[in-house]
Amino acid sequence: MSSSPEWVTADADTERPSIARFYDYLLGGTHHLEVDRELGRKAIRAAPGLILLMRENRKFLRRAVRCALDAGIDQFLDIGSGIPARGSIHETARKAGSRARVAYVDIDPVAVAQGKEILADDPDGVSVLGDVFEPAAILENPEVRALIDLDRPVVLLILNVIHFFPDSKVLPVLETYRSRLVSGSMLGLSVAMDGTTGAEAIDELYRQEYEGFTLRSREQIQALFGDFELLEPGVVYPPQWRPEDPGRTVANPERYSSLVGVARKK
Repeated sequence: MSSSPEWVTADADTERPSIARFYDYLLGGTHHLEVDRELGRKAIRAAPGLILLMRENRKFLRRAVRCALDAGIDQFLDIGSGIPARGSIHETARKAGSRARVAYVDIDPVAVAQGKEILADDPDGVSVLGDVFEPAAILENPEVRALIDLDRPVVLLILNVIHFFPDSKVLPVLETYRSRLVSGSMLGLSVAMDGTTGAEAIDELYRQEYEGFTLRSREQIQALFGDFELLEPGVVYPPQWRPEDPGRTVANPERYSSLVGVARKK
């Protein structure tokens, strides 16, 4: 009987795939178990474009961070962050010359432990344990409050998380988060879209592991932003959101099975 890797924390669930470890596998990381890899292999077989989608979502994250920095916002709260590895918010900000404050939150103890290790030498970043559906606990977390000033604009990012849960859970919690953000704050989302080949291919697979998995229409995804004002170009496929090369034409955008967007609170 093989033992768990040394990075597996005592409170980690090693019997079921972890969303954070699953994404780490798809992104080419090293912190995943066989149960996560098995789901990853099945997902890639069902939707061969999945790894490309993960990479494009990562690029969207970096562009959204730079957009916020250009707007003068220097505080980020990433809920459901996974392991803040290469290309994460703090790294993007540091490359842009910003000492932006970044709080990563995840429900997976392995993701949090690795986040703490990655941020050990960064005084402007923290990694904390938290459940996206417990906003009060996250927003009142002492480490988060010591770093993030909720009386100033904040960028709240919830990427590749919402589609694992039904509207009955998602809609009220997003309303709570939006209400806690001050004017000028931004909300960034990445959500699986209904009607795309890639998403529907893995819909049944995900439902076997995550019973709340929910595909949403473009209109339903737009509604998740509430009364926040969507930044141009609105809710679009990941490579279409403010590409570094504006003249680039995205071939077959429907192959990207999720939509992304960033909105500002008036």
